[in-house]
Amino acid sequence: TADVMASNGVIHVIDKVLMPPADLVDITAVAMSTGVHETLVAALAKANLVSALQADGPFTVFAPTDQAFTDAGIDLDTFNDDESIAALADILTYHVYAGAVESSAVTDGLTVTMLNGDDASFTVADGVVSIEGATVTTADVMASNGVIHVIDKVLMPPADVVDEPDVVTCDVTIGISSDGYGFSPAAVTIDVGQTVCWKWTDSEMGHNVKEVDGMKSTNYVDGGIYSGAAATTVDFHHTFTEDTIFYYACEPHISMDMFGKVTVGDGGVEPTTTPDNDDKEDNNTPGFLGVTVILATLGAVLFARMRQEDEL
Repeated sequence: TADVMASNGVIHVIDKVLMPPADLVDITAVAMSTGVHETLVAALAKANLVSALQADGPFTVFAPTDQAFTDAGIDLDTFNDDESIAALADILTYHVYAGAVESSAVTDGLTVTMLNGDDASFTVADGVVSIEGATVTTADVMASNGVIHVIDKVLMPPADVVDEPDVVTCDVTIGISSDGYGFSPAAVTIDVGQTVCWKWTDSEMGHNVKEVDGMKSTNYVDGGIYSGAAATTVDFHHTFTEDTIFYYACEPHISMDMFGKVTVGDGGVEPTTTPDNDDKEDNNTPGFLGVTVILATLGAVLFARMRQEDEL
């Protein structure tokens, strides 16, 4: 019966006694109560993450079922040292987002950064929500410190990208002489584009390479090529990209004349040209004028004789 009026309100008659909902519990307690997340709870305990998910949050947890762990071939007994337990923690924190995200807030293509620092992307198709290929089978299970979405697969974090070290090809390698006070070899010649490596290991004294402005000069070049502080083990290289002469010294032993020289290509020196001996002399040179005078004189003499013969 509805709308039974009273002087201070209204009454609606019902056929059952309403029971207040139980107080919400934290995410870990909710997972323990579902009956399908025993492996997840055990994994959280092994990775020492239970207390983290009992904190205030809010958190969003994508909770794989026991069957999902079985399908992934994950055996918790194999996680028995610090390295493997750290890997397990990385997997589990890839299922946790710091913040409360209910299913109604998820859009197709949404990407979030999970607690382990890796990104995860959502797909929404025909009302079905997936995250990184795992389908949300039960959404919006509320907890006191966040929300749980049950998923049917274990999410695996993307593999870390490892930067491959640069491979250096040494066209010439320079070391330290046997007495420890010289580079060996001290002078080399290379082509433009080639690489010189200075390498020594566990030498008795520290050495380095620092550019100077001339052979056996004690003036260092500001901003010049420099291997760093002197050390007993050095692995330094430089690729020369133009014709030049590179002069360098060992800082601690510059007073001992510990210098080196790298000639690159033609050394950056302009080639000198030798005049061609067959080239004709310029008209203004003394030699040319002398020849001209002689020829003119001979011509005049011949002309005079010819006139005398004609008169006779």
